[in-house]
Amino acid sequence: MTSKSWLKGNLHTHTTNSDGDESPEHVAEWYHDHGYDWLCLSDHNHLTILEGSDAEKARWPLLVRGEEVTSRNAVHVNGYGVTELVEASDSPDVIDAMRENVDRIIAAGGMASINHPNFRWAFDDGAMMQVEGYKFMEIFNGHPDTHNSGGGGKASSIGIWDRLLSRGRQVWGLAVDDSHNYTGEFHVDRSNPGRGWVQVKSASLTQQDILEALSVGEFYASTGVTIGDMVSNTREIKIDIDVETHANGTKAKYTTVFSGSNGTTLYESTSNSPGYKPSRLDRYIRATVYSSRGGRAWTQPVFIDSSK
Repeated sequence: MTSKSWLKGNLHTHTTNSDGDESPEHVAEWYHDHGYDWLCLSDHNHLTILEGSDAEKARWPLLVRGEEVTSRNAVHVNGYGVTELVEASDSPDVIDAMRENVDRIIAAGGMASINHPNFRWAFDDGAMMQVEGYKFMEIFNGHPDTHNSGGGGKASSIGIWDRLLSRGRQVWGLAVDDSHNYTGEFHVDRSNPGRGWVQVKSASLTQQDILEALSVGEFYASTGVTIGDMVSNTREIKIDIDVETHANGTKAKYTTVFSGSNGTTLYESTSNSPGYKPSRLDRYIRATVYSSRGGRAWTQPVFIDSSK
């Protein structure tokens, strides 16, 4: 059996090839220096490909091809593993633009992610239910203008995800940086790197294996919680949390919530090795791990076939 390892990566990053404030080389070096194994440079309507010497590549994470296919009506769809530049839809209709961008990404050999639905309050699950073919959506985006928590009658990104899952859509949830600002102050009101990422369980550090693991949901999303090991299938979900220890020796505490249809809480645990056994009544199960230090992690949903 092939051994697999957790590999840390970011799927939404900008450089001076679109609206970031640093070069692709600088951005790649930042992520390498901060412990990332792989990275997608997802510039707006630009396929950023870095070529370099062996010495230069040693200062970068593995680079996974990507593009943020960006339409004017705030419909932004990331394409992962695309083999060519994807032209963005110019349709003024949100649903048509989303459909066209997803279809063009797939035609270019990529996998599509619907980005930050609450950015400019552009769309919700109602619109997303009318689009086929995308594999991912962003459930956490580190840009300060993406309104992850919703408000004023608008669902949170997690709420949108649960509505899609409850209506039968098998969509994987991503946490990303959407980073633009690498120089100057790191501040909550700036789009800085290091806020959201995914840990992929991959057979090797190659684009092919990273994309394959993402495609089948072999990953979790995080803003600061690390999972050491995880079993996730229709018989059992069990998580082993790597407990974070502060410099003064204080250990973080964790609460894990196992959720089902419409985000309903099924079980809550304060163990560092929480687990849940699905029943035939559960349509899907996902877990959220909350750290006392503020970070969170989200496992990908396990879908239960109630016909068996």
